[in-house]
Amino acid sequence: MSGEVLSRAEVEEISRTPIRSRQLDFFRQNGIQHHVDEYNRVIVLRKAVGAPLTADSPKLAWRSNKAV
Repeated sequence: MSGEVLSRAEVEEISRTPIRSRQLDFFRQNGIQHHVDEYNRVIVLRKAVGAPLTADSPKLAWRSNKAV
């Protein structure tokens, strides 16, 4: 399931704050679906913010199919 949710660093980056109460305020004000776990951490699904399923997917270099 770790690939389906944003990491703590990504949540901080999106909300622009490391403070959890402000993160919650940000997601509430912007209408982004989120959950709070038993440690008061904000849990956001990647599909809720339109992020790709893999956070660190490698960028593939374009290569022509023509034989050189």
